[in-house]
Amino acid sequence: MALSREAFVADLMRMIHEGRSFGGHPLWWKIAEGKLGLEGLRGFARQFFLQVVEFPRAVSALHSRCPDRAERIKLAESLYEEETGRLSGSKPHPELFLDFCAGLGLGREEVLNAEPLPETAALIHWFELSTRQRPFLEGVAAINLAAEGQVVGAFGPFARALQRHYGLSTEAVAFWDVHELADAEHSDVGDHIVVRHATTDELQARIREAVRTSLAMWWSFFDGMDRAYGCAPVRAPAGPRR
Repeated sequence: MALSREAFVADLMRMIHEGRSFGGHPLWWKIAEGKLGLEGLRGFARQFFLQVVEFPRAVSALHSRCPDRAERIKLAESLYEEETGRLSGSKPHPELFLDFCAGLGLGREEVLNAEPLPETAALIHWFELSTRQRPFLEGVAAINLAAEGQVVGAFGPFARALQRHYGLSTEAVAFWDVHELADAEHSDVGDHIVVRHATTDELQARIREAVRTSLAMWWSFFDGMDRAYGCAPVRAPAGPRR
């Protein structure tokens, strides 16, 4: 029997909270505590950019398939912000991330031409698969809920940690701050289209599976970076983990 809207929301939020890589993965904590060396952080930045620059295409794919006009407007606004940054008064989100890379001493071309790790390539493939080939509601669950739903409460503190441990400027961490604010609305579960339309046991099961798969792909993405860069020389240890 299908769960009530309230119970389904609670179930999804539990899954996202327990499975999130942003704020949960060991590599995230190594960076947040200043325990990853600069070369490791540069490797992280190069790989993270590769999914940042592809993410707007996933949002665009969802917009083109969305049957609900009100939700389509929200997706259009999200895409406009990703590609221009004008709703937040900043700049295109990939450009914001390149500012972060520049703050780490990375050249623009070096980042643009970075080779993806296998786990990075798999995550980007998941963006395309979930938004173009899977049913619309499953794609929204994979992107809006399982990806953007991890951001709130994680990116803001991460930005402060980057400033504290790696000496980055406010401008260099703007990508993280902008997303802390922007993704709060994009990922809100309470009145989300997924929750409103997944009213049968079968649909709810498929939404859970999309969220579960997306969380696993993100975790694998971080695992790949951790294996490649997580053993970079350690900086002075920070305070105890909160």
